[in-house]
Amino acid sequence: MTHNTPNQHTQSPLRHVLRGFVAGEARRGSHLRGDRRGASAILGTMLAFALVVSLVAMVQVSAVPAWNQQTEFEHLTAAETDFAAFDESVAKAVDGRQTRATLDAGVDYPTRALFVSPAAGSGSLRTTDPATARISGAVATGETGTYWDGSEHAFDTQQFVYRPDYRYLQSEPSLVHEGTAQYTAYGGGEVGATQSLVDGTKVSLVFLEGDIDTATGEAATFSVVPLSAGTDYITVTDAGTPITISVPTRLSEDAWRDLLADEPNVRSIAYATGADYNTLTVELAPGKTYDLRLSRVGIDTPGALQEPAYIVDVAGDNAVVPPGATHRAVVEVRDAQNNPVPNAVVKASPGLTAESGRIVARDTGTISTVTDGDGRATFVYTATSSVDGVVSDEFDVVVEDSAGANVDRVTFDVQLREGGVTDPLRGLVAAIGDPGFVYADVDGNGEFDGADYRVNDTGTGGDIVYDAGSDRLVVPPSVRTIVSDEDITLAGDGVSLHVDVVATGSNSRIDIDAGSGSLAAVGVSVTSVSGKNIDVTAGDEIDLSGASVTQGSNADLTIEAGGDIDLDNAGVTLTQDRNLLSVTSTNGFVSARSADISGKGDVRIDGADGVDLAGAGLSGVKDNADLEIDSARGGVNLNGVVMLGDGDILVDAEGNIFVVGANIASAKTDVEITSDSGMVSGREAAISAEDDVVITAATRIYLPDSAIEDEDSPELNAPDVEV
Repeated sequence: MTHNTPNQHTQSPLRHVLRGFVAGEARRGSHLRGDRRGASAILGTMLAFALVVSLVAMVQVSAVPAWNQQTEFEHLTAAETDFAAFDESVAKAVDGRQTRATLDAGVDYPTRALFVSPAAGSGSLRTTDPATARISGAVATGETGTYWDGSEHAFDTQQFVYRPDYRYLQSEPSLVHEGTAQYTAYGGGEVGATQSLVDGTKVSLVFLEGDIDTATGEAATFSVVPLSAGTDYITVTDAGTPITISVPTRLSEDAWRDLLADEPNVRSIAYATGADYNTLTVELAPGKTYDLRLSRVGIDTPGALQEPAYIVDVAGDNAVVPPGATHRAVVEVRDAQNNPVPNAVVKASPGLTAESGRIVARDTGTISTVTDGDGRATFVYTATSSVDGVVSDEFDVVVEDSAGANVDRVTFDVQLREGGVTDPLRGLVAAIGDPGFVYADVDGNGEFDGADYRVNDTGTGGDIVYDAGSDRLVVPPSVRTIVSDEDITLAGDGVSLHVDVVATGSNSRIDIDAGSGSLAAVGVSVTSVSGKNIDVTAGDEIDLSGASVTQGSNADLTIEAGGDIDLDNAGVTLTQDRNLLSVTSTNGFVSARSADISGKGDVRIDGADGVDLAGAGLSGVKDNADLEIDSARGGVNLNGVVMLGDGDILVDAEGNIFVVGANIASAKTDVEITSDSGMVSGREAAISAEDDVVITAATRIYLPDSAIEDEDSPELNAPDVEV
């Protein structure tokens, strides 16, 4: 029979029990797996939060400082821009304009979510303690030479320093303005340094003054005030010892040497270290002419007027005044920086003798007044109505400081001469000895005494010849006018002429020859009516102030000296066509202030050391005649001059050329004005030409409020042009 055997998996009790146990465990196991999934979610959240915290911490530690460092760098860049604007404000103050400057002293750090930013930073602004700048060896030309005589001049100056309080930049910078240099200083050196001390032949020093010491996180605004300002330079040179300039500085020696390396006139540099300041000393190349400009600028200070340092005569010295006439004398008061001092008290002193004239201030009618906004004051000298012969007079004008103490004085010399106001001025000085004849002044004392002897006329055939040989020839007033229709010769080792000289012949000439000595012919008249040349020569100086020299014929007129030539208030005239009028100082200075010089041929004035034509009138108005003014070593003063010519007007000088209020015009050709190593400067000038106006200067052309006209467009050639 067939048996059905049961399945072991279903029939075994043990297996059944085991199956139940396993199934139960399996059900319980499914609950345990659900719990582990919840724990993992919590753990993941915690891990993510920790990761975010770690990331924020890492950014706070590493990235935020870098971001803040960038913020500080951007602030520093903006501060340097503000500092450059401050430097421009200083430059404006140097020219006399008051401005205000703003510097954002503190840095603001941006707020960033999740990150900590520091509070806003601050910066310090301060002016340093005063230190001393010095200039020595500088000798000025003209009237300023009484003050700038080569001695040492010292000036207090300060520095302006801005230092931001940065937290992240590795090197804390300081922005520094020293007046003559600007730079950003770090612990290891400086960047962006510039200097304005020496530029070719231009020397400029700016002295800073202030009392600032503050720290702030805000934008700081402060005034920049001109305490001593002027637009003109003074011309200086050395007298054998080179000019040296010493300035206090914190800029490194290497930086200074780099800044001055390309300056051809810097002969040497010395650098001395100190506790508070270092000292830079620059020696300039000798034998050259330099333009010196000094200024004082106040920083956040109301500014006080500078005290007077010296006084100069602007007009009126060495004048010839007829009895009863008035004469104008102008002074200018300057401070230690050579700039005008307004509201300075100036007083005139009385004359020397009983015949002295009366001197009063023009605006007050008394001996005292104050200077105007340009530092000037005008006095009027009135000569007595009659004098005995010729009288030398003088008067002083004194400037006082704010305490009433005398600071400096300037002396004006005048000559009073007998005769009516319209009579010819003649003679030299009252002290001249007059024995009644021409004589040789052997000892040169102006008296006929001792070994002096009479000089007779040795001319023949109508010629007049007075010749003292190696002695000084004196022609006193008692000889009266010398007249001849033949040649006239006056000669000696020096000549003193006190009478008029007239040549009337068609072939006559006038020859006044002082040999190696000087010629003095103040106020006389020398005239050739229709003859040949007039020649006036001297190895030393020629004084023709107040004289009249006239060439009325078709011949030349020549005045030539080895030393200075004085033609102040003189009249020099050449009336015929195509002849030469020449005034030449081969080794000196030509002064023709308020003179009238005219010719119908070429007119040439040449002063090796300079030419002063202030207030003069020059004309050459025939056949394209040229007007030429030259100075090989000095400058030319054309302030207030009137120069009118048909031909070229040519002005060429080594130094500065001044044209304040000048009227210069060529009716047919060109005007050319050239300063080889200086500047051309002057306000309210009128310069015109039918063809071209060409103005050239080595350093600067400064002609504000001026009219410059030609057929096209004036040619102005200079590194710095302001017209």
